[in-house]
Amino acid sequence: MKNKNVKVMFGVVVVLGVLTFLAVSGFNEGKSYYKFVDELKAMGPAAYKKNIKVHGNVVSGSIKKSGERLEFLLTRNGETIPVNYVGKDPVPDTFKDECEAVIDGRYLENGTFEGTLIQAKCASKYEVDYKDLKGS
Repeated sequence: MKNKNVKVMFGVVVVLGVLTFLAVSGFNEGKSYYKFVDELKAMGPAAYKKNIKVHGNVVSGSIKKSGERLEFLLTRNGETIPVNYVGKDPVPDTFKDECEAVIDGRYLENGTFEGTLIQAKCASKYEVDYKDLKGS
């Protein structure tokens, strides 16, 4: 009877250990750090191959779409990086020249950011027209 209890306890400890490992590794893989374009470039090699979210403005005229491939430039404070979007999700309607964008992905050693998710916001779309609020 005692030997059976030891085996059960050992099994429970192993299962809990595996579940804890999976939870911690999944959490670490899923978390992304938020950086602006200039901050990302200043990080240098420390930024390579980590899950990172990069924020900047889309350079006017830089968006190039070819089939499933989408490439553009993202800029902030005089620094620019090329972005190659490889995600499966559709690109938001608000993703246009000069819009603010947050791209989730990885910064590669060749200086290109490989994006897997795009979030875009064009400020003019969300600005309030105060004339309408005053009833004028």
